[in-house]
Amino acid sequence: MKDILKKVHDAGQGSGPREEVGSVLYMRGLLIQMYAVEAVRAAQAKFGAGKVMTGEQVRWGLENLNIDDKRIGELGLAGLIRPLKTSCFDHMGSTAVRVHSWDGSQWKMQPDWYEADKKVIDPMVKEAADRYAAEKQIKRRDASDCNA
Repeated sequence: MKDILKKVHDAGQGSGPREEVGSVLYMRGLLIQMYAVEAVRAAQAKFGAGKVMTGEQVRWGLENLNIDDKRIGELGLAGLIRPLKTSCFDHMGSTAVRVHSWDGSQWKMQPDWYEADKKVIDPMVKEAADRYAAEKQIKRRDASDCNA
């Protein structure tokens, strides 16, 4: 956040209020864009560095993210997110979350991480996906779709 304030806002290039840098919604947007950039990086590593990627290639990148602790540190996001590894069959990669709580004057990040119970969540996701696919007459992807 210090780099964003210094290199973006202090340079007069900020597109929103300076005081929103670091807020929950700001961080959500920052992380979404980080995942998008990392997907393009992954795609370029596979399909050709420096090339403009197609939608299919970027999808491959999104389905093959591998953001480990080292990369999280390089991105300056240590302590904010957990490692994330996605696949063609697991677009979520991680279910770890932390809770923000309001102390009466400001939001504070709680130190504990919580993990969803995949034994409960996975069957619910599969049921909803199967129902959606049937309603929309969408063919479920198989392993051959995952190797771009």
